[in-house]
Amino acid sequence: MAQPLLISALLRHAARWHGETEIISRTRMGCTRLDWRRVERRARCLGEALLQLGVHSGDRVATLGWNHHRHLEAYFAIPGIGAICHTLNPRLNLEQLAFIIREAKDVGLLVDTDCLPLVASLQGLGIEFSWVIVMDEQGGEDEQEKPGFYNYETLLAAQPATLVWPEISEECAAGLCFTSGTTGDPKGVLYSHRSIVLHAMSVALPDGLGFSACTVALPVVPLFHANAWGFPHAAALVGAKLVLPGPWLDGASLYALLEQEHVTLSAGVPTVWKNLMDHLQREDLRLHHLQLLGVGGAPCPDSLIRYFEGVQGVSVRPGWGMTETSPVAALMSPKPNREHWSSEARWNWLSKAGRPPYGVDFRVVDEHQKEVSWDGCSSGYLEVRGHWVCRSYWHEESEKDESQWLVTGDVATIDEEGYLQITDRVKDLIKSGGEWISSVQIERVALRCPELVEVAVIAIPDVQWGERPLLLAVPRPGVQPDAQALLQYLAQHLPRWWLPERLEIVHSLPLTSVGKVDKKRLRSIFSGQ
Repeated sequence: MAQPLLISALLRHAARWHGETEIISRTRMGCTRLDWRRVERRARCLGEALLQLGVHSGDRVATLGWNHHRHLEAYFAIPGIGAICHTLNPRLNLEQLAFIIREAKDVGLLVDTDCLPLVASLQGLGIEFSWVIVMDEQGGEDEQEKPGFYNYETLLAAQPATLVWPEISEECAAGLCFTSGTTGDPKGVLYSHRSIVLHAMSVALPDGLGFSACTVALPVVPLFHANAWGFPHAAALVGAKLVLPGPWLDGASLYALLEQEHVTLSAGVPTVWKNLMDHLQREDLRLHHLQLLGVGGAPCPDSLIRYFEGVQGVSVRPGWGMTETSPVAALMSPKPNREHWSSEARWNWLSKAGRPPYGVDFRVVDEHQKEVSWDGCSSGYLEVRGHWVCRSYWHEESEKDESQWLVTGDVATIDEEGYLQITDRVKDLIKSGGEWISSVQIERVALRCPELVEVAVIAIPDVQWGERPLLLAVPRPGVQPDAQALLQYLAQHLPRWWLPERLEIVHSLPLTSVGKVDKKRLRSIFSGQ
């Protein structure tokens, strides 16, 4: 039978066959306990309310909020009625947010109470929405007195919950997410119902993140960041218990939630896991239920892998992807000959980015578009294609056919078994004396120094060589590292001409809105670029 792959069908399946499985949501009022049946009913009520507000098929409806049950309901309700869920990142600066909203032409907004000041500031830049729904129990009363402002729970209570999810084409757009704009203006990536469902099926597989009806999943990755790496849709696909942490992602809050709800699976960027690791080490705590930790968005530091696997007994699964790939395109899932390696060999191997699941293909090519050898040494430019890889950006006409490849901007190698290793971003490569130096490789070695907790390597201008590497290092609290000793350590593990021209000890590194080190800002500070 030819039935469309729809996001509403995922939710309907979870409610019908896993209706009593819990959905836990941490809000400022405490932990709210729902289940898939109630979430599906509430999503239908939200769908009815949106239709009454005049939302039509294809309209962009924006969300501005954290990981909680109301945002989850919007994730399903907006595409469920044929509209497009446009997730906004509250960590972006106002100018970027205004640019994105104007590009998308959003008709309305669902917003958390603590993000309302952003709405007021956006209005000061000329951004107006036809209506605004405040996603809170009672918060935002002052705003709700304004014309066009509504309370989420009041709207839902007025609906009869008789909506039947419409059957639409699986090729219809369902989600819109803009890139973080670290190298220019943000670009919009549009996801179809079909691509999101196929992506969820891949993420849920054992060689993905291994979702099942017995999984207790906590997405630390925000709902506003690249489909939350597929967590909401994969959880509905199998009827997993979902734990939503709200904005509280500090080590103590995460540990309490992981233990309280017996979380078995979580995923997020390395910065968050470093904070959790620091808390666990400082308080001498153990994780009793967590089994698998997904790490993405930036290279996974060796120290994280060794701590969570070696000390806490939690399997770490690094991966690689982009907003443009929905985002999961590769994961470090083992093959049979890797399962019985020693811990040391396994930890070294986990520094790679992963292999692609069915549905994604990639290649590494040289400057002449010729594919390089799969030997783990030959590097080139990474290109990708697949069922959930975008053809073009929002408002850009695509001239590509389905056989062409997306240029990722990454430099990489592929080894004999097909495992991808990201060696650098093209924009972060350092050209010194006509030869390329990988900033990522220097960073990986520097992070093995026990005195350091964070590092970044950028290019600085050099009269003789064109560019030379600068190492910026954040020491452990209370530690005064010796710069000369650190450079001597690097000299033992790196080619002589790769050694940083100088080393700067800094208190912290600036981060982007999605938790990555902001090298664009560092270059403007230290090299004037």
